[in-house]
Amino acid sequence: MSTVVLDTSVLISGLLSPRGASAAWVEAFFADRIKLAYTPAIFSEYAEVMERPEFAGAITPADRMGVILKVRHCGVAVKPAQVPDDDWPDADDLPFVAAALATEARVIITLNPEDFAPATRHGLRILSPSVAKREFL
Repeated sequence: MSTVVLDTSVLISGLLSPRGASAAWVEAFFADRIKLAYTPAIFSEYAEVMERPEFAGAITPADRMGVILKVRHCGVAVKPAQVPDDDWPDADDLPFVAAALATEARVIITLNPEDFAPATRHGLRILSPSVAKREFL
């Protein structure tokens, strides 16, 4: 079973729409077909984004609690690796890079690949949910 890093964009997209590749990743996680690597910073971001008002009608409190509990109990807590200096487009994404560097698969699944462009220079693979689905699911 692969352990991957799931960017928040994929998690939210998968929760909002029951169809598509992002939803397949959320479903695979809940069905224990994949493991999600996370750090405290990723865990906090997942929780914070799910609670945003714009998602209140679509992501219920029960859904949020289910995700939080599943990540806490079935995800893989990793010690963040040191992120190499580079021209990172968005410092808020560095916890995902740090987590991926700490995993064997070294994969980040995201809907925003441009945010992680420098990561490929450091041995990480940045995959869309659909490409990653073909490879891992």
